[in-house]
Amino acid sequence: MRSWWKGSLTRKIGSLSLVLLSFLFLVILYSVFTLQRIDGELREVAEIDVPLAETMADIETLQLKQHLVLEQLELAQLGVEAAPLEVFRAHRSALLQALNKAEKVLDNALRRHQLRLDIGQHRDVLRKIDALKQSCETFEQAIVNVLALPVRKEADWQALEPHANRLDQHMEAMLAALDNLTLEAARYTEKHEREFMLVNAVLGISALGIGLYLTLYIIDVLRRRIGRLQGDLDSLQLSLASGEPITVSPATGVRYVDELGTLEQDLRAMIASLSQRFADRRAVEKSLLELATQDKLTGAGNRHKWEEQLQLELSLAARGGHFSLIMIDVDHFKRINDRHGHDVGDRVLKRMAARLRERLRSSDQLFRLGGEEFAILLRQLELTTALTLADELRALLGSDPDSALPPFSVSMGVTEYRPGDDATLLVKRADAALYAAKSQGRDCVQSA
Repeated sequence: MRSWWKGSLTRKIGSLSLVLLSFLFLVILYSVFTLQRIDGELREVAEIDVPLAETMADIETLQLKQHLVLEQLELAQLGVEAAPLEVFRAHRSALLQALNKAEKVLDNALRRHQLRLDIGQHRDVLRKIDALKQSCETFEQAIVNVLALPVRKEADWQALEPHANRLDQHMEAMLAALDNLTLEAARYTEKHEREFMLVNAVLGISALGIGLYLTLYIIDVLRRRIGRLQGDLDSLQLSLASGEPITVSPATGVRYVDELGTLEQDLRAMIASLSQRFADRRAVEKSLLELATQDKLTGAGNRHKWEEQLQLELSLAARGGHFSLIMIDVDHFKRINDRHGHDVGDRVLKRMAARLRERLRSSDQLFRLGGEEFAILLRQLELTTALTLADELRALLGSDPDSALPPFSVSMGVTEYRPGDDATLLVKRADAALYAAKSQGRDCVQSA
């Protein structure tokens, strides 16, 4: 399941679509099958219900005729000319025909086991039909017996009334049983219709739910995944515009191996490659900048950087700023080179630059102007403070604990910016102070 979830997006959408189409196909098959089944059952019910309904209508008509027959019997009792026996026999023949029709319908249903209704009701109708037939025969025989008397008295005619009432009761009972059977058929049909509508509604809602889930899943996947791709592209575009290394948030959550996941991985790989190239380029640029602005031996600023930074400080000082300048020269540096070699001389210069950087502020700047000559720009520092610092630096260099190097000392000339100074005037004044320090025996600090 997890492999499917992280698999191809096309396969996932295709699988969900196949599930939806399969479900819809099953719904259609089920609906067709159910409709055919219900249609067959309702046909079977109709084969019973329709003939029985027709029979009920016929029997109700014959019931009315039966009442006419009873009235004719009363007229015959009063001596009115009538033929009650013939009329009753005709009525009985029609009634038997209708009852036989109903019996045939019910017998066929029972014999073919096609009953969808209560079998007890069918048998009850058949029993009531038999009772009605028996009642008709009994009533007919009673009429025949009365008519066969040579002299018919009123009591003889009155004896027919219980038979007539019994016949009427049996007919009412049989009609009620038929009515119950037809009502049961109607309820059966209505029940099937409700079941069919309910099942179709459930299946339709299920299909709609699957379709909505598939739609929402596709929208959500495309929104989230394309959003991530768009974010990466925006980062790439911003990085290309600024020239800065590309920063892409690391991928979190499930790693997808579908089409969008592959595209995202390829894009991230390309971004990582470009980011590495940007980083390499910036490293090269930094190295080139260092080569252009730093002294290779000591790491201090070179003469080009010195001239550039001095002009910047002069511009700031002209607008209200202030700074001081220390010029440094290693005493008898040629003697060190001659006695110990140029390698040792280089190590002395490197050691001196390192010791100076340890004491200077982050805003102070150290430069190597050439050979053993150095300069320090002290931003926002007055002359008196600069002199104190210079003396500390001189003492620090003179007490270097590195026994692998020969002892050395430095001379320092200190000056500060004065309004109207340019680079030439400022440096000339600092050089004069440095020359004064050397003239006084070196290893000292002078100001100008």
